[in-house]
Amino acid sequence: MNIIAIYITTYQIRTWGRVYVQYEQNGQVLYAFKNYLDFKEVNYIGDGELINEPAFYWFEVGNRYVFTSKEVLSGKANHLYLTPSKWTIQYGTPSVLLKRLLIDIYSGNLTPVEHRRGWFKHFFTPQIELSEIHITKDFNQIVLEKYETELNFEPLMKTLYVFFLKHPEGVKKTFLINHKSEIEQIYRQISQKSDFEKVQQSLEKMISGDGKSFDEKISKIKKHLIDILGEKLALNYIVSKTESDTYAISIPIEKIKFD
Repeated sequence: MNIIAIYITTYQIRTWGRVYVQYEQNGQVLYAFKNYLDFKEVNYIGDGELINEPAFYWFEVGNRYVFTSKEVLSGKANHLYLTPSKWTIQYGTPSVLLKRLLIDIYSGNLTPVEHRRGWFKHFFTPQIELSEIHITKDFNQIVLEKYETELNFEPLMKTLYVFFLKHPEGVKKTFLINHKSEIEQIYRQISQKSDFEKVQQSLEKMISGDGKSFDEKISKIKKHLIDILGEKLALNYIVSKTESDTYAISIPIEKIKFD
């Protein structure tokens, strides 16, 4: 994929600003953008030049800006007024919106823009392409390679996530204590610090089976993934409870790659 330009529109007549990507793929000129209605997110894809898209040219020229992807991702456009300040955290800054939109492009989580105009078949469901999870040596990095995205968890959360990646069959919460030595070893490799004694109590609480600390970590992992990937895509990567009361990550085992 060759990114031609990033366009941003700002708030106009109660319509929130948007982030658009004009790009070329396999010799075809395309554009994609996010659209929110009542905080429900839809990603659209269209053929040709963005300038011909009503969802873009409706915004006046003074409310349109153009950047490179590097500029937007570095925060250079974050000062632009996309939405009232009380919604900014929930909606996201241009850098956050662009990162998410690029992931949606890489994964194919896009709906033809004709759907937005009302006549397209509304039962259309994008075919999402899942990324491999690559876990580097000593669990140093967890990378979604296709999405060019690294998952950054705090050490205890990362320990738990790596453990479930190593156990795609799933493990019951009450059985975690049986894997204590393995979980401790994962933490030691992740932290690479001599602070194990300090966190040992927290780690034991997480795997004790009473559920409180474990549930908190699982909830934080889920939130982090949704913030990065969006709710629909994140469902494939979160640690979730199955019908048999085991916890597992639903990503196919062939998509998990350890160094």
